[in-house]
Amino acid sequence: MAASTQENIYPHKLKGGSSGAAAVKEGCRIIATTFLSLLLPLSFLLLARLSTARYFFLSVGNDKTPQPNKITLLTFLFLYMKTTLILNLLVSLVSVAALTHCLTGNKAAIFITQRRRSYAAWILLFLIQIFLSLGIHGTVDMEINSYTMGSLVLPRRLFLVLGLHETMVFWRDFVVKPAVDEAVFGVSREGFRFSWVEKVVAAVAFGNLWWRRLRDEAEALVVLPWIMAELRMDVGVADVVGWWLYYLTAAIGVVRVVKGFVWAVTWIFKYWPDKKERF
Repeated sequence: MAASTQENIYPHKLKGGSSGAAAVKEGCRIIATTFLSLLLPLSFLLLARLSTARYFFLSVGNDKTPQPNKITLLTFLFLYMKTTLILNLLVSLVSVAALTHCLTGNKAAIFITQRRRSYAAWILLFLIQIFLSLGIHGTVDMEINSYTMGSLVLPRRLFLVLGLHETMVFWRDFVVKPAVDEAVFGVSREGFRFSWVEKVVAAVAFGNLWWRRLRDEAEALVVLPWIMAELRMDVGVADVVGWWLYYLTAAIGVVRVVKGFVWAVTWIFKYWPDKKERF
């Protein structure tokens, strides 16, 4: 039993690999996990930019179909061929699973086998990476950003950043980790836990992305549907799903704040009587 557990957690040590090769594998794992973990917040950024692009194109005038020389084929596909809705649904799927896990903790059950979970992780990772690569290429060609959408109140921003970080952690643990482990070690390490150094590196990378881009651009998902509705513009299904995704992510942040507050109060009430008895 112990040998089986060791094989699942440290497979490279049982295959005669040197310490140097093991260090290289571990370094590749950390780098790959960190970068792939950022795919989810980058997808959030892409959805905000595409929502802004649709708003600008619809506000140009009565002619809602852009001229071929104004946008690239990739941008046209993402804006008018329901491709954005597919990406919205994929990100929403991860967010709903993250909210369920955040509410239930470790008691959340996954009613599929480990092999099927691995297949699902690979498929989801592949789809989001493809959509993200094509979408970012299209928005860069058009120089699209969402800085003109204004800003929201600080508490809502706080809940959003906490919820988005929690969703990214769920994405890393349940989607990125199994795929990276199979690619680097050939087996998924079920008993493995990330070290504090890896958690800090991921948090710093996410914080940098939030400060440089997301804090100003993500709000387009919630601001633009209201503006388009007030101007009686055509509000698409992707805009509604993006608005719902924003508040779903903020709800995850609210849950984290409430759970943190409850934990702090519980810890204080457990610690305070012991402290009073000493005096």
